[in-house]
Amino acid sequence: MSSSTDDVVEVIRLAPDAGLVNSLGANHTLESAIADIVDNSIDAGATRVSVRLMTRDDRLTQVEIMDDGKGMDARAINNAMTIGHQRDYGDGDLGHFGMGLKAASFGHGNVLTVWSTMSGATSVGRRIRKADFSKDFTCEILATAAAIEHESDRDAVLGTTRGTTVVWTEVRNAYRGHDAGEARTWLATRNDVLRAHLGITFHRLIADERLRIDILVDELGAGLGAHGVPVMPIDPFAYAISGHPGYPKDLIAKAGDTQVKLRCHIWPAKSDVTGFRIGAKSGEQFQGFYIFRNDRLLQVGGWSETATPGPARQLARVELEDSGAIGTFLAMNPEKSGLKFEPVFHDAINRAESSDGTTFRTYLQDAETTYATANKRKRYRKPVIRPDKGLAPAVRKQIGIELPYIDGDSVSLKWARMPEGEFFDIDVQRNTLLLNNRYRALFAPDGGSLNDAPVVKALMFLLTHHLFEGHHLGVRDKDEIALWKCILGAAVVAESQMRSK
Repeated sequence: MSSSTDDVVEVIRLAPDAGLVNSLGANHTLESAIADIVDNSIDAGATRVSVRLMTRDDRLTQVEIMDDGKGMDARAINNAMTIGHQRDYGDGDLGHFGMGLKAASFGHGNVLTVWSTMSGATSVGRRIRKADFSKDFTCEILATAAAIEHESDRDAVLGTTRGTTVVWTEVRNAYRGHDAGEARTWLATRNDVLRAHLGITFHRLIADERLRIDILVDELGAGLGAHGVPVMPIDPFAYAISGHPGYPKDLIAKAGDTQVKLRCHIWPAKSDVTGFRIGAKSGEQFQGFYIFRNDRLLQVGGWSETATPGPARQLARVELEDSGAIGTFLAMNPEKSGLKFEPVFHDAINRAESSDGTTFRTYLQDAETTYATANKRKRYRKPVIRPDKGLAPAVRKQIGIELPYIDGDSVSLKWARMPEGEFFDIDVQRNTLLLNNRYRALFAPDGGSLNDAPVVKALMFLLTHHLFEGHHLGVRDKDEIALWKCILGAAVVAESQMRSK
């Protein structure tokens, strides 16, 4: 059939039906919705954002997001409240669809109010109610006097009258039950999840001090004197040493004239730190692709059908910077909570190679080998006596990760007064490893505590734990103790003399 325009008799404009408002934000979580508002703040040049979760009787009632950005005048705020309006986005902007403010807000509240002040312009306020907006896109223009009052609120929280405040009222999707304890638990959980989400989504900006986000949970009407607690950055690649030699490694995925660098990481096996673990979820749940656009994290893990997730691949994370990939290889969803990989990108990943010939498949195998080797090594380690008092909790936890424990007894580490020239002693009856208090200052110069000198204590535990695991000390055990006492005694005296010079 011909596509000629010869048969066209008229052109009409088909405006969107206002009913589409009812579907806005359906896929937004509370944290992804707030992150979308923060994107707008960053695009407006904000360096500080305050998220305020306001409650009544421990139930979330209102959400406020304040920023110190450039603010908006009447024209700009009208455009911002218009559904589907796409401003002129710069290369560094995080906005994309012109739907973020409305979708994020109506995903969780029935009423959206925006107050804004721009330098040299009259303060403005607008409000849209979902029930009305879904009929005819009605927007209320708010009194200038009320907008000026909200300048002082921003000044109290952020130290500036300029900027924008987004307010969600008639909040939905919050705890509605009658149990006060459940309500507090729900609120505490949402607060923790929100912190983790914002901390990883904006970790580069926060770590570089380009952005500060704080979160406050407070009773509605309690005043503006309280300040929120800053969100800490969570870097998903913050390991000290790679889990596999030669990584991170760059693989180049190509399709036509477009190419994308895949920086492939392998975390150290048995990691249990923030960054590998995110929020309350284990690191196994965060394997896969991490996709950045203008230092904003758009996708937190997931293999997007390029590989199958599994425990053996939990150390594998791939870092991808958007350098033209979005729109060519990747399609972003309106919530910015993940991306769709186009078929051409799947093919490009399968053909991707590093300069030394490593393929994507080889990378996954290297990650699996790292995981398997660590677990195999752990499986054949003999159980040890459990360390108890005197050893730092973090050290005790790591020993428990690396070594199985013998049921029953435990061993403590304790400083005690001993003759000069002795470093340690063994009290088998009390299951205690004694260290000479005379030399405590050498290893805990800032003053002693129960769990001080963790390096020395960990080394002594590794050296002597087997002595506490038998029923009695044999001839060989006693000879070992005598040898260690002689050498370590001479070493600690030498150490003391060197420090005193």
